[in-house]
Order: sequence, then structure tokens, then C-alpha cells
Amino acid sequence: MNPMGYVRKEPYKLYINGAFVPAESGKTFEVVNPANNEVFAGAYYGGEADVQKAIEAAREAFDNGEWSKMSAKDRSKLLLKAGKILSERLDEFAVVEALDCGKNYMSARWYDAVLSVDAFEFFAGKARCLDGKVVDCGNDVLNYVIYQPKGVVGEILPWNGPFMMGCQKISAILAAGNTVVVKPSTLASLTMLMIAEVFHEAGFPKGVFNVVTGSGAEVGGALVKSALVDMVSLTGGTKTGKEIIELSKDTVKDLALELGGKSPHIIFDDVDIKRAAKWAKFGFTLNSGEVCVSGTRLILHKNIYEEFLEALKEECKSFVPGDGFAYEKGANYGTLISKEHAQTVWGYIEKGKAEGARLICGGEPYTDPEITKGNFVPPTVFADVTPDMTIFNEEIFGPVLCVTPFETEEEAIKIANMTTYGLAGAVATNNMQRALRVARAIKGGQIYINSYFSKGMIESPGTGWKESGLGVAGIHKYMTSKTIFVDMDEKSIPPM
Repeated sequence: MNPMGYVRKEPYKLYINGAFVPAESGKTFEVVNPANNEVFAGAYYGGEADVQKAIEAAREAFDNGEWSKMSAKDRSKLLLKAGKILSERLDEFAVVEALDCGKNYMSARWYDAVLSVDAFEFFAGKARCLDGKVVDCGNDVLNYVIYQPKGVVGEILPWNGPFMMGCQKISAILAAGNTVVVKPSTLASLTMLMIAEVFHEAGFPKGVFNVVTGSGAEVGGALVKSALVDMVSLTGGTKTGKEIIELSKDTVKDLALELGGKSPHIIFDDVDIKRAAKWAKFGFTLNSGEVCVSGTRLILHKNIYEEFLEALKEECKSFVPGDGFAYEKGANYGTLISKEHAQTVWGYIEKGKAEGARLICGGEPYTDPEITKGNFVPPTVFADVTPDMTIFNEEIFGPVLCVTPFETEEEAIKIANMTTYGLAGAVATNNMQRALRVARAIKGGQIYINSYFSKGMIESPGTGWKESGLGVAGIHKYMTSKTIFVDMDEKSIPPM
């Protein structure tokens, strides 16, 4: 395979009001492959003028365009058509996503890409199954509740999986009847600029889908502050989420924030150690740890503590770092998104050493000259991590696992709930009653028992608790309920 054969030589354009356009300023930015830090493409760098045009186009399309008049059935057909077009270009999208994000190509092709098409198919069906309810208020009153689209949605995407997450968010937004302005991260924006071609070819009305690159402060800030935008949805860090809450105060717009995590993975002493160690490894190393729900705090029973750590250390030896297209050479472990982010992760590793955590494996840079060109950080496991340590409390967003011992179920739950986050969590035990008790007690929106990561990301979305999120999950977060009362008694009069 020649990955560069899928990459365009000209800068990737913005998509505003049904047209592919350069940024108003003409400014472009370099797109870097994080596996070797080499520039491989360029894209236009949008600004406030571009995002304002996109907002106005989305507003017009929602208020006065054909989109608002379209039936759910017709919206569904368009989403299915877009999904079919996308399915015929999955190799291209997977290659570009792998280059842009530093992902393993096989993972991008057979996981991210497949789930991206699945999102279109799922929400195409969901568009035709959105219903409300009828409430009994007495024989003379008809009360019914309906769900209507928010209007114009600003969707701010993260850099760790823009293709899959972008398709999931956008297809839900459109299935609900909204219009959208998408702001991808400049660290990973190409697949979202490319997805505009899919909507264009499928025949979506102009203004329904728009995508503008640019800085979070300028483009993202404009989306949040604009009175023409009804809702802003973000997947990103908790710090960014708090900034959006502050910026939205003047318009009091609806927010849906999927934020950071520091998820606990509780392992009791009745498990199969070898099997549980495989899940623990998977839980903190998937996508090189750049997953918000990663199980980065291992809460491990004292009875199996050292034996488990040794098994986990052996498991981590199976990783072979390499370029996303070196899978035929055995590479199965990717890079972090940027030099800057890798430096942040290394800073946390050094902090863990300085604060007295016991290093079990990793913790030192690779020495292979090819690997050092990229932003690779080896799987790093710290034992004896206490709740007062920085690495216990703060989201690292990299392949760093913090292990803390416990003796009783109550102690494990207490440790699990000690951070300000509440995104996900897991429990491993052969005692199912205990598993269910602990799962219920963990303060998080998505819990796994004897495994790790969701098996139904679209069908059963999780919500963030505490500082891990705001807003409901699924398609209804892009809709608003309306309750309507109909007085059936023609002779009724007010009680006073």
C-alpha cells in the first residue's frame, strides 16, 4: 500500500453552505504525521469570518430551507445514501485517519471506519423511530409530549478519533432534524473535511452540514458565543468544557459536554489473573491511552497484588511500536498525537517517579532511531500509587496506568470514587452479586464487568458524572421536549 496515494497535494478546503471554499484569509496549516513528525498534507485554516458564514448558512437552512420541511423518512433516506457512499471510500478514509492521528491502519480500517458507516445506518433508522408520549390528564384533556430538534448545533470534535466520533455525532444531529457546523481539531481534521464530500454527493441541502477548521478560541469560541447557534456539543477535556460553560453564559444555550476521565478498574482476588491482566492492559493502552474512558487507575486486591503486577508487566512486553502501516512487520502500538502532548505525558511520568510511585515497566523513551522520530510513549505502569499523588488524580491521556492496592470491597469503592471524574469504570470478579453491587456504587456513567470498553457505543451511550460531562446521551441530547395540552371540552371555563 502507498498511503500517500490517498492524500491530496492541494490544501483540503472548508465546506460552507454547500460549497468547498478556501479560508477567507487564504491561510493554511501543515498537517503532520505524528508517527514521524513529517508534514504530509495541508488544509485551510478557518477564522471568525468563515465560521460566521457557516453559522448563518446553518441558521438559514434550519429556519427557511427545505431541511426543516423534510420528513423523518426523507432525512433517513439521505443518511442511508451518505452511509453507502462512505462505505465505498473506507480505505481512503482509514488511510488518512491513520496518517493524521497516528493510528494503526488496520484498526482505523476495521474498527473506526466500520463503526462510522454503522453510525449512519443506525441513526437513519433512529430518525424514523423518534416518538413522544401521551399523558393522562383526565377525560377532557389531551396532553402529548413531542421531541423537536434544537436548531443549529455547533459540534466541536476531539483529535483522538475524529472520523468515528464525528460520524456518530453528525449523523445523530442530522437524524434529529438539526443543522450543524463542525469544528474539528487542527491536530486531526482531514477526515471531517473529507466527509463533506460524502454529504455533498448524497445531495444534502446546502447549509445543513458545514465544517470549519481553526483555533478553539476563535472558531470554537464563535460557535459558543453566537446567538444564532442553539446548542454546542463538545467532546474534549474538562478544562475546555469549563471554558465553554463560561463562554455560553450570555446566550444560555444548551450544552452537551463529554469530558475527561480517570476511570477506576477494580480487580478482586478471585479472578483468573492472566485473563484479567489482558483486560487491564487493553483498558489503558487502547489507542496508546488516548481514550477518555480508559481504565487508568487499577485498584488491585492485596492478595494478588505482586503476582498480578508481574503478569501485567509480561503482557506489556507484547507491544511493538511502529508506524500505522507497519502492521505487516508486527507493529501493534501507535504514537501519541503530537510532540507537545507526548511531552505532557512524559511530564506526568517524571512526576510519578518524583512523588514515589514504583515503576513496574515503561517510563523510559524508546531508543530505536525510527521510533524516536515520532511521539511514542511506551506502556508505563506505576504501582503503590496513593490518592495524594498527581498521577492518581489528573487525566494523563496517555498509556500510563496507576495501581493502588485495597483489601475490602468498601475500600475499593471509596478509592474508585476519590477523583473529580466520573466517566467510566470496571470491576473484575467471579462473584456476580459483588460485581453488580460495585458497578452500582462506582460514580460513573459507563461500567464494564469482567471486560473493558463498550460493546454498544451507539446503542447504549454513557453519560459523564461529576466533572466528566454535562447533558444526556444519545440522539435526545440534540432534541428538546415540548408538552402540549389540548382542552377537549368546548364549554370549559377558567376556574376563577
